[in-house]
Amino acid sequence: MIGKIIGKVEEINKNYILLNPNQQIFYKLFLPAITLKQLKLGQNASFYIYFHVRENEISLYGFPDKKYEQIFHMLLKIPTVGPKSALNIIGFNSLKNLTDAVYQQNVQYFSQIPGVGKKTAQKILLDLSSKFAVEFKPQEKTLSEEDKLVIEALQSLGFKKTEAVSSLEKIDKTKSLEEKITQAIKNLK
Repeated sequence: MIGKIIGKVEEINKNYILLNPNQQIFYKLFLPAITLKQLKLGQNASFYIYFHVRENEISLYGFPDKKYEQIFHMLLKIPTVGPKSALNIIGFNSLKNLTDAVYQQNVQYFSQIPGVGKKTAQKILLDLSSKFAVEFKPQEKTLSEEDKLVIEALQSLGFKKTEAVSSLEKIDKTKSLEEKITQAIKNLK
């Protein structure tokens, strides 16, 4: 079984590359879209490998680091997600955005990925939420007293806590409390 390949990028296509590890063999590796965008012809690169075998197909899926590979394997355990879908999900945006979406319970993030419907997005979110709690630790954010007041005000207006917390990232921290609340409400509309 192949665990990792290091070689020269010989060809870049829509969803895969040809990687040359030894001048005689070229491996066809399917990669996350976000990784493909960062590669250049002739560059040396290394990828962790998932070796996929079906009755009519053998495929190699590559990942730039262990976190991509871990999340890919987590996604494969979801009944409606196969290797191509899992690759599409992890390659849609950065892993930070994907993990933030899980911690914020953001179904919208997953349902906007091509090929992922709302029900599948909910299954992904439910499954990853339980696994992330064990394997990944959410990044703790320390909130100031004013930030807590903004969140409470938004919740009293009917917004979810996750929405209120994410809106804090987009507001100017130098504004007064009232201006922060007003700006957060505008961001959430």
